[in-house]
Amino acid sequence: MEESSQVPASPLAAGELDALERAYERAVALGFLGPRERERLRERHLEDALGLASIRAPRPGERWADLGSGAGLPGLPLAMAFPATWFTLVDAHRRRLDWVAATARELGVGNVRVVHSRLEDYGRGPDRESFDVATARALGPLPVVVELGVPLLKLGGTLLVPRGRPSEEELAEVARTCSLVGAELRKVIHNPSSAIDPLGLVVIMTKIAATSSRFPRRSGVPARNPLGQGHTTAT
Repeated sequence: MEESSQVPASPLAAGELDALERAYERAVALGFLGPRERERLRERHLEDALGLASIRAPRPGERWADLGSGAGLPGLPLAMAFPATWFTLVDAHRRRLDWVAATARELGVGNVRVVHSRLEDYGRGPDRESFDVATARALGPLPVVVELGVPLLKLGGTLLVPRGRPSEEELAEVARTCSLVGAELRKVIHNPSSAIDPLGLVVIMTKIAATSSRFPRRSGVPARNPLGQGHTTAT
């Protein structure tokens, strides 16, 4: 694992961060984030999300996908900070997506698209293999994230997965899952903006080959029977 203690400057101005924090205070009131999160919105959620840009900066014209986006984290803060990059936020919960879309309009963030879909279905649709980068902050175990995320990436695309501290066993499962879906586990590094709770790490994978049409498997199967485990089948 590679780690860094350097904390980068936020790509958003102080006033923009203030506006974003006020918006997410409403998300707490609506129940999209837990009540305890109100006091640590900026450090735990906003700066942690923006820290991904210091690991892989969004580039003009690129397409990024935020998978299982929930209340738009990390996609909405990143979209606000990088207006020349396109962000697609995918989630199965319509109410949260409606809030994200309304909040993006309120903040003047015009480079966000929300998609109401299960990722097993979305990964077989017209956006398959169309994204430069995908990220998923709270989607599930790492092998599940790999199966749902990699099919959406272009060849050479990057999957960034913020994670507390994955075990060596889980990383071995990730490596096996990557080999099935056409990806490679590249490295695990410290998110330099993650300064609270357990040390925040980011697992980085690269798509190196086309993903078989078998993946992602049908709805619910990736979570019930994750790839990369010794007993798992790829059916």
